[in-house]
Amino acid sequence: MSRASSDERYRRPAHAAGRRAAGISRAGAHAVPEDVDDGAAPRQSAVPVDSLATLSAGQGARVTTRDNAAEAADIARGRAAERSRGRRPYGRSRLAYGSRSRRKPANPASILLVVAGVVGFFAILAIVAFVTFFGAQGTSQAARPAAPVEEEPQQVQTTSDGSVTYRGVSYAIEVAGDGAYAVVSTDAQGNRAQEFTGEGTPVSLILYNSVIVVPENRSDGTWDVMAYTLGGDAAPMSVVDSSGNAITGAGTIASATLDGSVVHVTDSTGATIDVALE
Repeated sequence: MSRASSDERYRRPAHAAGRRAAGISRAGAHAVPEDVDDGAAPRQSAVPVDSLATLSAGQGARVTTRDNAAEAADIARGRAAERSRGRRPYGRSRLAYGSRSRRKPANPASILLVVAGVVGFFAILAIVAFVTFFGAQGTSQAARPAAPVEEEPQQVQTTSDGSVTYRGVSYAIEVAGDGAYAVVSTDAQGNRAQEFTGEGTPVSLILYNSVIVVPENRSDGTWDVMAYTLGGDAAPMSVVDSSGNAITGAGTIASATLDGSVVHVTDSTGATIDVALE
């Protein structure tokens, strides 16, 4: 055996031993040694070498200088805007953008119609309540029996210092002096008026229907009966008999009493004379 053969023989086992010591198996050069630390040992990429692209001139990281500072700032703002758009929420949590539909303002005419309807309704209720109330009052008054109207007596006799009433007006005798007297009326408001005057001394005051009757003693020693129709234009006059002569007598009147339509006059002698008023 030659020297070269001897070296070759020893070189091969040693080379194989070295490969086994380095952890390289016969399965291929890409096998990872078993005793090599994963974090320390470099890994070979599984991507084929032909698929890797290389950077050309102008690509890759750029250093910002005064010449390209404005361009770098524009690029940075654009990328910040893209990141902001990417962070916008979607779905229910997404903010609503753009215009929203707004409610149309209420029509003033419709509001006025509604207000007028409400006012009219309450006005109708008020009218119905008013009519109902006064209708009930009228029914109550109609059901209630009317109070009897107290009529004034039409035949009344009183003394010469008394008074009689006819249709709400009071009549009384007042002495006028110098042997004269006056019949004075007084209404409900206190207004006074002189109805007529007479001569002599009145004995009594009589109301017969609408006629004031005053028996009187005259200053010449005789008596008579004066009559005055209320509300008329006639002057007072002495009561006459059926022949039209004035009824008179001598002496003085002791008493005069109304009896129906007749005045019974009793004189100082005790004689009685009937004076008919009709």
